[in-house]
Amino acid sequence: MATLEKLKEHITKSQTALAEEVKKAEDTSKSPEVRKLKKKVKRLSRKAGKMVFFEKMAELKKKKKKDRKSEES
Repeated sequence: MATLEKLKEHITKSQTALAEEVKKAEDTSKSPEVRKLKKKVKRLSRKAGKMVFFEKMAELKKKKKKDRKSEES
């Protein structure tokens, strides 16, 4: 499974590739390559966000329920 650092590397590479492709394409809304790269960036971003969320939830689960409630408010 990919680590968060590797995912962030892939996201930056994909964003630069997307920026280059947008410059090349005449009509960005209909270009299949641009759409594919946008989907890739979005998918990788969601995956990285999910990893951060689950790490945070795992830390909260280690604490007792009383401590979690007092920390949230």
